[in-house]
Amino acid sequence: MTGPELSEFLYRHRISLVAGTIIILLAALGFFGYEKYQRNQVQRAAVLYNELVGASVAGQVSTARASADTLVHQYGHTPYAIFAHFFLARMDSESNQMPAAETDLNTIIQSRSVPRGLKSMAKLSLARLYLKQKQAQKALDLLKAPDVAFAALQDEIQGDAYVELHQNGKAMQAYRSAIVALPAADPYRSYLQMKMANIGVAP
Repeated sequence: MTGPELSEFLYRHRISLVAGTIIILLAALGFFGYEKYQRNQVQRAAVLYNELVGASVAGQVSTARASADTLVHQYGHTPYAIFAHFFLARMDSESNQMPAAETDLNTIIQSRSVPRGLKSMAKLSLARLYLKQKQAQKALDLLKAPDVAFAALQDEIQGDAYVELHQNGKAMQAYRSAIVALPAADPYRSYLQMKMANIGVAP
C-alpha cells in the first residue's frame, strides 16, 4: 500500500479506527482498574482479619463476630472469608448454636475454591461438632474418605465415634492407627494410649 493509498484508507476508516482505539483503551483501563480494586479489597480484608484475630484473642466475642460477619458478607471472594467461617463456627459452637456452626463448616467443605487441606480441617471440625451432639455415626460418615495429611486426627475422631457407639474393637483399631501415624517421640501418643486404657484395651 502506497503513501496516498494509506492516507485514503486511514481517512475513509477514521471513525472505525478511532472507535476501536477507544474501546481498546477503555478495556485496558477497566482491566487495570479491576485489578487495583481486587488488591484494595484483599488489603482491606487483611486488616479486618487482623482485627478479628485480635478481638478473638482478647475475648471480645461481639467485636470478633462483627469482623467475621463483615469478612463473609463483604469480602467473600477473598481467602480471609474462609478463615472467618472457621472463627464463626468456633464461636457458634462455644455458644451452643450448633446449626449455625454446622452451616459455616459446610460452606467451607462445599466451596470449589477452597484448598483440600482447609476442607479436611473443616470436615474434622464438623465431625467433632457431631460428636459433641452425640451424632457419632454422622461423624464416621463424614470421615469415610481418608486424608493422609490429617491421618492421626481423623483416626482419633473415628476412635472417639466408635467409643460413643460402644464398638470398642473398632475404637482400638482407630486409636492404634492414630498412634502409628504420629512420630515416635510425639507426646500425643501417650494421650491416645490413655484413651485406649479408658476403654479397657491395652495400648
